[in-house]
Amino acid sequence: MLVCLEAAATANAVAQVRGTFSSQSRQAPSPRPASTVATRRKALEAAAARWGGRLASPTLVVEQLLLLRHLVTVATEGERLGRLVDRVMLVATKAATDELQLAAFSDPLTGCANRRAFERDLNRELARCARAELDLCLAAVDLDGLKRINDSEGHAAGDRTLLQLVESFRRALRTLDGVYRLGGDEFVIVLPDTSLDDARVVMSRVERLGAPSFSWGLASVISIGSPDAAALQAVADEDLYDRRRKVRTRKTRAPAAAESPSSYTPDLPEVPAGARRPISEIGRSSTA
Repeated sequence: MLVCLEAAATANAVAQVRGTFSSQSRQAPSPRPASTVATRRKALEAAAARWGGRLASPTLVVEQLLLLRHLVTVATEGERLGRLVDRVMLVATKAATDELQLAAFSDPLTGCANRRAFERDLNRELARCARAELDLCLAAVDLDGLKRINDSEGHAAGDRTLLQLVESFRRALRTLDGVYRLGGDEFVIVLPDTSLDDARVVMSRVERLGAPSFSWGLASVISIGSPDAAALQAVADEDLYDRRRKVRTRKTRAPAAAESPSSYTPDLPEVPAGARRPISEIGRSSTA
């Protein structure tokens, strides 16, 4: 970080910080062009953001930069360097805070948002749909046989199966939809502005995209008659259990029915892997 500060400071201020300043042997440097100053300021802020993200500790960022600020205030251009350190502290602290927030609201294995994010986002989406008089569907999802996979093939195989399921979600959903891992084999999907019929089409599409075997159930704000988060989740869970019971008691699967036309459209065409939006960001763009 000191190297980044040096790039933005003047030569005699740098020398003073390093303890090699000699007013007799050095001349004041000529002013730098404004474009050069702006470029170096951007580079400094980018370096500060990377550094803060790596530390992921606002407290450590502040402690280290307060120490640096104390050292540079003794320089001839200490005030200028102090302002640079203050700017670095602001940018780096924000980056560290963002990293902590990402960790607090995302699942480390799959990159999906977690239960805490689900509770926050669902209440926000329900409030928005109530104001606009729109429908919202909630899909409860359980990955089938995760314990059996973990026991017979190892936890690494179970992790790969979870990731395959999430990839199928990503390919079938829009960026405004939210995917959340509640824990273990349990997921929920929030589908704003989506009817029950369209939600069924979505889940059928996920199954056809090569997803590992999973059970699912749906609930709709309109169908339950209230934008209540707990009621919505309870209905979706009951629908999941009901579907699972029917599948387990059925000796042979009936041929799949043809899909009805749907207004629900995923984000197509497929984007290259390097340009894909992280699934942990899905569902965060809407506002309350």
